[in-house]
Amino acid sequence: MFKNLTEIKDHVALLLKALDAEKQQEEDYYESIASNQPIKSQQQAGLAVFPLRLNSQHYTVGDMIELSFEQTGNLDIKHKLRVGAGVQLVQTQSDLAITGVLSYVRRQTFKIMVHDDQLDGNYISTSQAYALRITYDSRPHNVMKESLNQILNHIGKDHIAHKVQAFYQQWQMSTPKADVTISEEVSKLNPSQINAISEAYSAFPYHVIHGPPGTGKTTTLIGLIQMLSIKEKNILVCAASNNAVDLLAEKCHEVGLNVVRVGNIARMSDDLIPLSLNEKVRNHKDWNHIKKVKIEAEEARKQAKKFKRSFGPEERRQRTMLMKEFKELKKWARDLEQKLVQQVLSDAQVIATTLIGSHNNIMKDMRFKTVIIDEASQTLEPECWTAILKAERVIFAGDHQQLPPTVKSNKAKELGLQVTLFDHLIKYDTNQSLLDTQYRMNDAILSYSNKRFYAGRLKSADQVKHHTIKDDKAPLVFIDTAGTGFEEEMNPQQRSYKNPGEFFIIREHMLSMIERIAGSTIGIISPYKEQVRHIQSTIGEIEEFNHLDIQIDSIDGFQGQEKDIIYISLVRSNDGNNIGFLEDFRRLNVALTRARKKLVIVGDSSTLVSSKMYNELVSHVETVGEFKSAWEYMSY
Repeated sequence: MFKNLTEIKDHVALLLKALDAEKQQEEDYYESIASNQPIKSQQQAGLAVFPLRLNSQHYTVGDMIELSFEQTGNLDIKHKLRVGAGVQLVQTQSDLAITGVLSYVRRQTFKIMVHDDQLDGNYISTSQAYALRITYDSRPHNVMKESLNQILNHIGKDHIAHKVQAFYQQWQMSTPKADVTISEEVSKLNPSQINAISEAYSAFPYHVIHGPPGTGKTTTLIGLIQMLSIKEKNILVCAASNNAVDLLAEKCHEVGLNVVRVGNIARMSDDLIPLSLNEKVRNHKDWNHIKKVKIEAEEARKQAKKFKRSFGPEERRQRTMLMKEFKELKKWARDLEQKLVQQVLSDAQVIATTLIGSHNNIMKDMRFKTVIIDEASQTLEPECWTAILKAERVIFAGDHQQLPPTVKSNKAKELGLQVTLFDHLIKYDTNQSLLDTQYRMNDAILSYSNKRFYAGRLKSADQVKHHTIKDDKAPLVFIDTAGTGFEEEMNPQQRSYKNPGEFFIIREHMLSMIERIAGSTIGIISPYKEQVRHIQSTIGEIEEFNHLDIQIDSIDGFQGQEKDIIYISLVRSNDGNNIGFLEDFRRLNVALTRARKKLVIVGDSSTLVSSKMYNELVSHVETVGEFKSAWEYMSY
């Protein structure tokens, strides 16, 4: 990959510049919201909620305070604030600005998690009106930048340098090959899964598990974690997204492993809260004592800041004593809590957190034998390094033929931020395993992606190879709208496209087989959000569909999901044969691999002809599946 240390340093320096470009893009967006619009305008745009009054506040684990507010006006204005979003609490009559994370939204109640340091000198009153607005959370950027600087500062000096060179230059770090005794649970998996677990179990300093759609990547990782837990005290399990971390934590818990989910509970699913560090600490017998000390500390601070009409030497002495008492009580509570937190973490077999979450202060001194990074193909390289630096070896899992991480800045893309560490490592012939048996799709649905993206190396498990919906002989269908006049329509404000005609064809196709699709799960997906919005806004008018299980979303929103039946609306239809970002092969691969039993693609072949990839797809469907004209569905 890189010939020498100088090239590695140059690469890391470019990543730092790319991170700054991405941060600038985000900051500019949120600054334009905050500086150019008054709070009422922000509220009209759905980016703020106002007015709010404080209801209550209470301490949680880790010096965090949850503030609860009730909206007292403008209740008819819709907002876009969602749990887990970064928000800023502002007081319109002052310069108060406190950042936090939205932890609860229901009707008129909004709760945010803030670090208690932000309340020093900022008194939140029950009598004042406040506003909440969406803001940029700079912490992920700062964490990633710190990790990259750590690499730069250690290149050529110590074990970190050796690890970096092992990844970038394929240095072999010698270690005795471990004897692998396959457990009873793992022995029930398929040969490629067993091989991946065996290779990863012995690998050093890294191993790559390539898991194409439906091949049981999560099942394989859980089997690996079970085996590693026999000999390793703590295993760090990470992913970029909270959803992926939650899934792994849940599956580990289901097989009987002691799991602690570390992170902001506002960004965890409700089902995972019992596994969270917060809940495990709060349910410990020692927590009530710690909570009592925290309350006493807060009371001392309140008394110290109490307004006094006359303020002389005696009042100053009392305030000094109360502030001293507050600081001593706060330190005592923090020390007690840190000991309890470390005890809970030490007892865990699996610690599950996001990659950014692995930088959490409560884990700063923890080191691991193994870190497992799921969704590594969708993860920024600097994010990966945040966790890698905490472990002796790394197991990557993902699929570089599916969607890459999201990068919004064009400059950051040019500097290479969208290229993942997984992308680099998968190019080597060593230290990787392929999961080759898929359990999702009918073999006809798999066939094009298998040939185009996986060199024909995948095979379908017997139980799914020929499964179809009721009385169906065509699991793979392409409906061609060429010549129908169903052209794309652009929304200039959203800079996105829709094609109402394509949804008309999907609707007619569904109606033509309404009895056979009853009871099936159905997904309607499109690369374009404007088409998604159009379908979502009109499908409710079709009475025959009211009893069906239908989900409508973008291709990006469907990654990681599956349905019995998938309809894909490709949208693009124009005289210039312009297909835009349809040319992204990874986005097409994701779309083609969501269906279990039936896949119906709707598109204009005369527009798609400009792409070799789509030409191949149409020809493939003509050979393996069923190619139809949209005219067949225009007379119903």
